[in-house]
Amino acid sequence: MNVHKSINPSGSTRPKLLCASFNQDQECFAIGHEHGFQVYNTDPMERRVKRNFADGGIGIVQMLHRTNYLALVGGGRTPKYPQNKVIIWDDLKNIAALSLEFLSPVLQVLLSRTRIVVCLRNKIYVYIFSSPPVRLSVFETADNPSGICALQNNRLVFPGMTEGHIQIVDLSPKGHDRSLVSIVRAHKSKIKCLAISFNGLLIASASETGTIIRIHSATNTALLHEFRRGIDRAVIHSLSFSPSASRLALLSDKDTLHVFDTSPISESSNRRHILSKIPLLPKYFSGEWSFVSSRVSDQRIGRGTLGWASDDSIAIIWTAEGILEKYTIHERVEPKRPTGAINGTSPLPILADEQSPEGYDLERESWRSFEDI
Repeated sequence: MNVHKSINPSGSTRPKLLCASFNQDQECFAIGHEHGFQVYNTDPMERRVKRNFADGGIGIVQMLHRTNYLALVGGGRTPKYPQNKVIIWDDLKNIAALSLEFLSPVLQVLLSRTRIVVCLRNKIYVYIFSSPPVRLSVFETADNPSGICALQNNRLVFPGMTEGHIQIVDLSPKGHDRSLVSIVRAHKSKIKCLAISFNGLLIASASETGTIIRIHSATNTALLHEFRRGIDRAVIHSLSFSPSASRLALLSDKDTLHVFDTSPISESSNRRHILSKIPLLPKYFSGEWSFVSSRVSDQRIGRGTLGWASDDSIAIIWTAEGILEKYTIHERVEPKRPTGAINGTSPLPILADEQSPEGYDLERESWRSFEDI
């Protein structure tokens, strides 16, 4: 079974990308395609590595910071490697340095300098990054067909055994010795998307409902923020923290890019409902809405992958179209009429800062196509 098929529509002349992922600090990203993989700088977008294989495609590629090691899994019409096998590729020597084989397809691979994490549909395997790799732990998960998991700064997060729960594991040597595992009751429905900040302190999660995004502390599991994307259901494709973890970007199938402020609520620039300070009202009125958002092209096909070039610049890799777009956050200098206002009236919900001249705009700055694939 080929679980890493090209998501490029048939007949399209765009490059056929199979996957895209940013490295740990988001300063680089890698793409996999029918003939190999490539590595780019994020800003400016410059190709650093191009590896073509005559015998197949790459369906998963994950970088280890800026080192010469990458994790590869085969994909496409003719996979380079079996899809139940993880290859640790040494790009300096141009060889497969390590390999791990499983009984079912590999859905995701994550790397740190000391750990290799492999996600299957119902299990997470953790290995010591050594030659040969040494299995450290195995975690059972709820059904996870999308391979949802995230790793930063030795903190691993993935869906728990119970629907809507998140499991946080400390993979550091100290954490492993103490078996530090935390369970977060994050949502009522299945987990759809996860992200963890670069410093490993914040965890963002969204469920299949797609209306609420919650931010929890990775150290004590406390709920820090409850963000509202909208009132109708949506599929959250990607969540990503900015380099400083002060902002969170969200991309959904509603063709809208949202950005939230993760500062303490008293200092946050997120929009609030005009009735938010009235006590005893339903939780809906006390939620936080994105402080800036922008409509992305409704001509986009499939899902985008989010990353950050800086705290004010967001990168989106559209795998189906084979392009990278950049959006920049600017402080607004002119008063802006409330979104969707008709004849001078504001639609519901009325957000407190929509009546203020202060605010931000999110503008498409540039785009580049992946050529010569």
